[in-house]
Amino acid sequence: MTRRFSWIAAGFLIIIWQFACGGGTPTQSPNSNSSGNPSANISISPGSAMVGSPDLILTVSGSKDFTFSNAAHKFSKVVWSQGGIDTSLLTTFVSSSQLTAILPAPLLANAVTAKVRVEIWDVQGDAPIATSSSVPFQVTSPPPPTPSISSISPSTVAAGSPDVTITINGSNFGHYGNFTWSTAFSTTNGNLHDTGTWLQTAIISSSQLTAVIPAKLLQSPNSVQIVVMNGDVMGMSDGYFGYPRSNSVAFTVTP
Repeated sequence: MTRRFSWIAAGFLIIIWQFACGGGTPTQSPNSNSSGNPSANISISPGSAMVGSPDLILTVSGSKDFTFSNAAHKFSKVVWSQGGIDTSLLTTFVSSSQLTAILPAPLLANAVTAKVRVEIWDVQGDAPIATSSSVPFQVTSPPPPTPSISSISPSTVAAGSPDVTITINGSNFGHYGNFTWSTAFSTTNGNLHDTGTWLQTAIISSSQLTAVIPAKLLQSPNSVQIVVMNGDVMGMSDGYFGYPRSNSVAFTVTP
């Protein structure tokens, strides 16, 4: 009985020793935290760029939970992932806590949200031996410029006129995205959401537009404001909040 008890006690001591030395749990878990949710164990700088940027040097910093390798038989590489396609970036090892990578201009040609991660490879391996968490990188479109009106012609018509096409002269007119371009409005009080009327607009150049004022707005004497907005023409329901708007120029319907 004494001998059996001694073996049981020895077994308990071995188990306790293993947990104390970390033998019961992995020493590094790069992709999870105690709650089981993904946690970032790398950071990148910068984290965004404008559409059309040239080649960009990306600095990737590691953490105590994920360090980089440059051993004789191992290497670290930065991977760009977007739209289901992974692109390995030209990577330079700086230290166990820092890498640099070149983001080539073609990856920055369109507005996207991509993911960046680091993989540690063995030179003889066919899969990474460790992978960091993925962190987002935003490629954003530059905001459209603020348009400006210098003059409109004609600036008056007689009540009862048919549709009239006006020429709007100014600056910063153009297309700035899939649904973002310069559009003219007629408004009685400057509130495009409540009293604004979208006018059929053609972009002639960066300094000139034409817009059609429909006959229904010309039936009786009044004075309205002509405004140009560089914004999303599909966004009527949002009130055009936040989009660049020009100054207003008076257009008069005379008796």
